[in-house]
Amino acid sequence: MRQTFTYIDVGGNRARYSVSDKDRHAEFSGSTDHGYHGVAQSFAEAQGRVRTALKDSMAVNRRSDEATTTGKYSVRWRSR
Repeated sequence: MRQTFTYIDVGGNRARYSVSDKDRHAEFSGSTDHGYHGVAQSFAEAQGRVRTALKDSMAVNRRSDEATTTGKYSVRWRSR
């Protein structure tokens, strides 16, 4: 069985991640819609890893968006 969750960051951006039950190797696998795939020994550990990977990925995207937006605004403010 696989459980899917939606994570919403401080900027209101949404992303999905999922964690599966123990497989034949006694591991729990997790993945995000941002491309992370990993395994862990417990459900809680797998969920923690995918959430951390998702948060990191979303933060990088948010920072690059902010840098792009900041550049546009700073040019406008200086030109007036």
